Amino acid sequence: MPTITNSIKQTLSESLYLYYSSVKNGDLETLSTLMTQESYYITLESLGFKRAFKDAEFKKTLKNIDSSKEDLHKAEEAISQNLRTNSTEHDVNVTDFESNGNDRITLHYSEDENPKKMYFSDSSGKWKIDYKAGRKLN
Repeated sequence: MPTITNSIKQTLSESLYLYYSSVKNGDLETLSTLMTQESYYITLESLGFKRAFKDAEFKKTLKNIDSSKEDLHKAEEAISQNLRTNSTEHDVNVTDFESNGNDRITLHYSEDENPKKMYFSDSSGKWKIDYKAGRKLN
């Protein structure tokens, strides 16, 4: 297991706060740089779920984000607009860091006093939010 240095802790903490700021402000371009592509698409799907439930055309668009740049752009615009319109503020505090292998770390934090976890993986020397990094390694 690697040592989690203060530099890594700072990087992951900054990424967490930037994640929340980006979601609040509908800044999906920044959000996409913080995450692995697969995690970003999962996030878009979860953020667009409510609209997809009510709008069949948007549901089709959202289903095609991984195969169509045009649909990805349409979905990002709609989700971004919705996030800016319905933005909420959260009290986020980092509580702990846990190594999950050679290049994976779990950041433990609280969101409005509720315990949460954010998973990160090191991809080519850059730590990114990676939902799959929370899975156990064999």
